[in-house]
Amino acid sequence: MNRWSTKRKRIILTIIFAVLIVFIAVSAYLIFHRAPTCFDGKQNGDETDVDCGGSCQLLCSVESLPLIQKGDPQVLNVANNVYEVVALFENPNVNAEIYRAGYTIKLYSALSPAPVKIIEGETFIPKNTTFAIFEGPFMMEEEIPVKAIFSWQEEDLTWQKSNTALPKISIRSKDLTKAESAPRLELRVSNDALETIYNVEFIVLLSDSEGNIFAASRTFLDSLSPSDLTPAVFTWPTAFQKQVSLIDVVPRVLPDRSFIR
Repeated sequence: MNRWSTKRKRIILTIIFAVLIVFIAVSAYLIFHRAPTCFDGKQNGDETDVDCGGSCQLLCSVESLPLIQKGDPQVLNVANNVYEVVALFENPNVNAEIYRAGYTIKLYSALSPAPVKIIEGETFIPKNTTFAIFEGPFMMEEEIPVKAIFSWQEEDLTWQKSNTALPKISIRSKDLTKAESAPRLELRVSNDALETIYNVEFIVLLSDSEGNIFAASRTFLDSLSPSDLTPAVFTWPTAFQKQVSLIDVVPRVLPDRSFIR
């Protein structure tokens, strides 16, 4: 066999071997390689931390502003041994919300350093808005709660980006009647957007001349059609002991009916 024939065979074998190596390498890459995702427990892709930031839906903790609590939670006596608690918050994050955030409210009496009741719940935190947490009514027969301390369950504060438009809800009128006997408040509300919105919560806060909240209530509307003027009614079982100087209305559109209770 001449040298050229031997050399040609070596070249052919080398080419075949190289092609085989490339084929094996590409196959292994396709089998074992996983493209970076926002759920793989690694900081890869364009993330700024593990599975957050960049193009991920979740925000990293350093990218979000803390929630602002507006005043102390208020313990309100609705009737004999019946109470409610309301707390007001502001979310300063323009494009970030929390779908389900856990919280704890501890109620204290004037005589006991230990809480006389502990309430745990979950809520939706909408972006760039003020919202209220309302609990009650509930019975307290042996202890009289006079103070409430509110805390978020930090492990549940998972911020995610939101590009949805904020709802446009207007309060057209507020009509309070029978404040000295069986108070009734009727709002006329409208949806100023172009599409129907669903699962709308309204919390009203009634304050005296010094700005102290002394009564509150909550109601829900299944839907608000565009441009419709819809009534939202709130009632209380006993007469108000103070003069109403200010009525604040805090609306919130909830993601689904699981938040309505």
